[in-house]
This record gives sequence, C-alpha cells and structure tokens, in this order.
Amino acid sequence: MRTGRLNTRRRNRRARITAVAAATAAVGLFGSGCAIPNFPTESQPTREVPPPPDLSTPELRQSTLTGSWRGTYTCPQGLMELNLTLVQRSSGTISGIFRFSPAAGNSEGRSGSFTMRGNVAGSSLVLHGDSWLSRPGAYEMVSLSARLSSADPDRIHGVIRSPGCGTFTVRRS
Repeated sequence: MRTGRLNTRRRNRRARITAVAAATAAVGLFGSGCAIPNFPTESQPTREVPPPPDLSTPELRQSTLTGSWRGTYTCPQGLMELNLTLVQRSSGTISGIFRFSPAAGNSEGRSGSFTMRGNVAGSSLVLHGDSWLSRPGAYEMVSLSARLSSADPDRIHGVIRSPGCGTFTVRRS
C-alpha cells in the first residue's frame, strides 16, 4: 500500500514539474514577442501604432503587470534581491515566478525560486507561493500583498506576508 502512495506522489510531482516547466516556457515565449500574431511582413501594410493607454485608471493599469520586475525585499536572512516574472490574464488572475538571491554583502541568504498564484482586484495585488522550483534548505515560500499606484505604474511596493519579513519593492525591468 505504501509503495502505491509513493508512486502516486512521484507521478503527481512529475506532473507539477511538467506544468511549471510549461508555464515557465510560456512566460519566456510571451516575453520574447514570439506570440504576437499577424506581425507585419512586406506583403502586409503596416498600421500606425496606437498611443499607450492612460494608466490613470486601475482597470487599464492592471493589464500592465505582465512582465519582469526586479528589486529587493527583507526577511530574517537579510536584504534579498528579487526577480518577479508575472503573467496576468484578462480575468485578473496572475501566475508568476519568484526568484530570489542574496543582495551584495549578504552572507546569510541563499538563492532559490518558486511559482506564485494570485489576483488583482481594483488596486490590490495579492500573490501566494504555489510550488518550489528550487528550494534552498528549509526556506519557506512567502506571500505578497501590495497597493498598485497609478502615479508610478512601473513600481510595486508592498508587504511580504511571512513571520519576520518586511517590505518589498520591485520596478519593471
């Protein structure tokens, strides 16, 4: 009976790893511009590019969260660097990858990464740790919450929801 449960766990773990790898590949594909349909060619007339959207409204600003964000956060291991890659769907749900490493001068921190899931409602962003991609030792996944600002749409500043942690700040990269 125990062997059957172990095999089921292994199959489930493999399925999760495959799903994460597919999601990571999709993030890379979307970020590379390869998924843009109807890219103009010589035989197609070029169209004028519309002006960028007015980011003063929360509804329009939300669509701009997809992309790569870089910054720092603080937790018990000290100042850490953060690379947050986000993909937002039209429903407001968000998936992403939280990659962390020690900031310069931090000898206590270690590097790792995990997937995240969450949503945006109005100007509130909430993300929760989902599954490990690379877990250093006994590190635990964290959750993030932030209020988005139309005054600075290329910056997210919020709180790390985990004991002993403080704030995080990331900028679009």
